[in-house]
Amino acid sequence: MIIELQYPGHTQRMVFDEFERRVRDGEIPPELQVRFEAVTGDQFVPVGGLEFYQELVDPGRRAFRDRMSRPGMPIATAALIGLQLQIYAASWSPEVETWFQESWTNWAPAILERGEVSRLLSYGFLHLGFTHLLFNLTFLAYTGYNLERALGRRNLLTLFIFSVFCGGLLSMGMTPGQPSLGASGGDFGLLAAAVVFGWKHWDDIPVSARTKFGWALVPYLAFSLISGLSSENVDNWGHLGGLFGGALLMTLMSPPVSSRQLARNRVLRRSTGGLVAASLAVIAFAGTELVPLKRHSAEGWSVPVPTYWREGWTFTGDRGWFSPTSDATMVVTQTTHERPIRPTQAVDALVERIRSAGSEPQVLVREDVTVAGAPGQRLKARFSLAGEPMIIDAVVLTRGVVAFRAHLQSRAGRAGAYATVLERAIARAELDPSLELEEARAWAETHPRSWQPAVALGDVLYKVGRPEEARASYLRALEGHPGRAEAQIGLLRVHAHYGLEGGADLAESLLKEPLADPRVVVALADLYDALGQEAQALAVLNQAWLQAPKDGVLRRDRLRRGLPVEQR
Repeated sequence: MIIELQYPGHTQRMVFDEFERRVRDGEIPPELQVRFEAVTGDQFVPVGGLEFYQELVDPGRRAFRDRMSRPGMPIATAALIGLQLQIYAASWSPEVETWFQESWTNWAPAILERGEVSRLLSYGFLHLGFTHLLFNLTFLAYTGYNLERALGRRNLLTLFIFSVFCGGLLSMGMTPGQPSLGASGGDFGLLAAAVVFGWKHWDDIPVSARTKFGWALVPYLAFSLISGLSSENVDNWGHLGGLFGGALLMTLMSPPVSSRQLARNRVLRRSTGGLVAASLAVIAFAGTELVPLKRHSAEGWSVPVPTYWREGWTFTGDRGWFSPTSDATMVVTQTTHERPIRPTQAVDALVERIRSAGSEPQVLVREDVTVAGAPGQRLKARFSLAGEPMIIDAVVLTRGVVAFRAHLQSRAGRAGAYATVLERAIARAELDPSLELEEARAWAETHPRSWQPAVALGDVLYKVGRPEEARASYLRALEGHPGRAEAQIGLLRVHAHYGLEGGADLAESLLKEPLADPRVVVALADLYDALGQEAQALAVLNQAWLQAPKDGVLRRDRLRRGLPVEQR
């Protein structure tokens, strides 16, 4: 079927399918004269009066195409650009610029540790220099203008803010120690939205506007991404986050060509705003629960520490990690002692360290705990460092001669916020198996009749806090070699230092034998001291000194005890 359209000065003929398409696309206005023989006969009549025209035409779609075809004032885009220009102009003042960068940048330490979640949005309005500003505003002006004509002001603003938020969130999660700023996350979101809009609504977009959407923008998007990847100072995670945020939101958004789509976009805007607000509230509430941790091993145990905290020396003389906010410090360490140490002794030593570096500590909590299967104590104390009130929260474990410590020191006003960091770290703490013990066991099992592997195994068992097993290993070494001084010393030492039962009987049995090795004499005296028999310890040492007055081992022990060593 042929339809004739009467234009000023000429008449155009076309098939009905073409006529139908042009009506749907809004290219045929209702006042245009048309002759359709099956309907109008030989007369030209206004096409708007025909019933099938009224069924085909979509006023909303026509209005959309008209809006896309004629210039207009992009008020929302202009407002975004104007706001960023004003902020940049204000930053010419060094004081204002410093305040902007310290308070508005996307910086994980301030967001997670201080609850300054507004940074996840405010960073998108800051720029470091004119080139940075010009680049971002160029993309914002181009994509914002076209999207605002296609979607309307409110939808454009929602797209931009959501893209900025997604870019800030991904950047914070992937590079938490690196501050970032700039509107590029929002720009990438708008670019991605324009691409998705073109893919979804290509047939609705007027031919004259198709160069601003869809595949036409993919080269610009790809070039910007590749350029960012080649530069170390570009926040590529922020770009990707903004891109994904804009693309995702655009897949749910539609051109406002009908009341139904208007209502749908309204619900989507409110839902997006609610999602952003709820996310910010969760981040602010969770706070340090979201601080990323990485596992750190300290020669015998491993405890997670904050990923982006910086290493340095703490006031206790330990190597630790400092929060970039300067509000907290964390230490994970282990110390080896000459003899077995109890948790209470290790905590006392920590209190002395605090006292020597700061003011008199006030113990708030001191209680027994068990972490990773090892006994320990929890200490929480208040003290003053350089005149500033501090709180130290510490967990101290002991295993034989080794003390393991993890503590978090924070400003008194921020202690509650940082308590969760230590709690999370201790919950994931692990005491590593002793490789030295595994090797000693293997050696002893391979050579069951030799005294040396048995003594070596006993020594390791002594160090890792297994006194009963250590005693059994020393006794096994003495079964075939009763006079071995190394086994006798180990047996005396494990009884003295761990307080095992049978120490007095062991001492008496050894006194019945000639004590030729002065090291055994010293170990026997130490056992008597541990049993509270100082007079007997002194008698053993004096007897040995009379027999070997020049022995260096005995001399050093007498000096340690304050006993005379001069010969008369």
